[in-house]
Amino acid sequence: MQATSHDGGQEPRKNHLKKHVAAIHTSGELSLLERKLSNVLLLNAYDDLPTARTHKIPVAALCVILGWETSTSQRKLKDALLRLMSTPIEFNLMGDNFKGGEDWSATSIISYGRIHGGVCTYRYDEALAEKLYDPAIYAKVHIGVQTRFNGSYALALYENCLRYLKVGSTGEWDVLTLRKLLGATSDHYSDFGRLRQKVLTPAIKEINRVSDIELTLHLIKVGPKVTAVRFQVDPNRQASLLPPDESDDLSRLRESPLFARLRKHGIGEKLALSFVAEDPERAARIVELAEEKDGKGEIRSSTGGFIRSLMDSGADVQKSVQQRRKDDAAQKAKTQRELDALADLRAEFERSTKAKSMQALTPAELLDLARVFITTDAGKPYSADFSETKTDHFPAGAARVAFRRWLPSQVGLRLDDDAFAAWLAGRAKSIHT
Repeated sequence: MQATSHDGGQEPRKNHLKKHVAAIHTSGELSLLERKLSNVLLLNAYDDLPTARTHKIPVAALCVILGWETSTSQRKLKDALLRLMSTPIEFNLMGDNFKGGEDWSATSIISYGRIHGGVCTYRYDEALAEKLYDPAIYAKVHIGVQTRFNGSYALALYENCLRYLKVGSTGEWDVLTLRKLLGATSDHYSDFGRLRQKVLTPAIKEINRVSDIELTLHLIKVGPKVTAVRFQVDPNRQASLLPPDESDDLSRLRESPLFARLRKHGIGEKLALSFVAEDPERAARIVELAEEKDGKGEIRSSTGGFIRSLMDSGADVQKSVQQRRKDDAAQKAKTQRELDALADLRAEFERSTKAKSMQALTPAELLDLARVFITTDAGKPYSADFSETKTDHFPAGAARVAFRRWLPSQVGLRLDDDAFAAWLAGRAKSIHT
């Protein structure tokens, strides 16, 4: 069956998410990160939705797509996955009719999530997967555009208005439905004036500033009360088209060093050609980033999968590998300084603890220990220097030093990590008092 769409029938580019409108018109209070993650996971899984329920994506690629420098922020990722599994989502709030009538449903976004071996594995419920893949009606959400958003309300409003670009207007949405669409269901926003000031106005400004559409808000009133809204949707000047491949250039592209590097990482010929033709500078940066992370052991799956995920996502990789190396070196230097400072404090702790322990010995205890010392391998060479009557029992300098070095091992000193932590706490308290 020939798929139809609202943009003239053209298939979306790979970095456009073909997102079913029932999935766009949803309720559920998702954060900005959770909305972005939901879209990235769907984009990654989309081609395999009809045949597979479980899907995988490298954690390192996900972290870059979501704006994290490294994969050390896995706690955030785990929390976001938990939210996608636990937040009820009500689909098709707008009541779009297709294939014979309204199709309402409720579910969670994903039914399973796992992070293991540097790979994020996730699963869609069968009924949801069929709904998400159904191409009867869809809107294109550009993953590269979504990375520019800083507000969850703005991203939600963008997704809900994007499909109306061709017709120029959303039609009327009642206020309660609007709040559900944006996830602004708190009683705090039951007053429309507050909803407009805190949610709608900032979201519209952000959409008009960073996205490929421009919105204008129109209010529908019954008497003095706002009962519904309508959004005028116009193209934004920031919209861009990437140039198609030119068949005459294929030979030149195949001969390029970048094409060879992509193929070396397992990227298929057609995909490698499209990467080189579409955005060679970006592709080169992503290859460099993949090779750098692979060298550090941060990519546990495949470099090819990492490269494909980043190219498809539209994630910002402007930061050069050289700059990343400078940042890494600076971080390592900072860490080393902190380790050196900690080592100095540890040495001070041990010296202080030993000194206090020595001072706490009674004369009788010190004499008993001196008698034991001259029977040990360490003390036998100094037995002739031993004196029962002298205060420190070893008048000669070398014997006294050897005895003092040996003493700490005999007095039951606590030099473990817990004792060190307690000493640090006491030291900090004395500094601040």
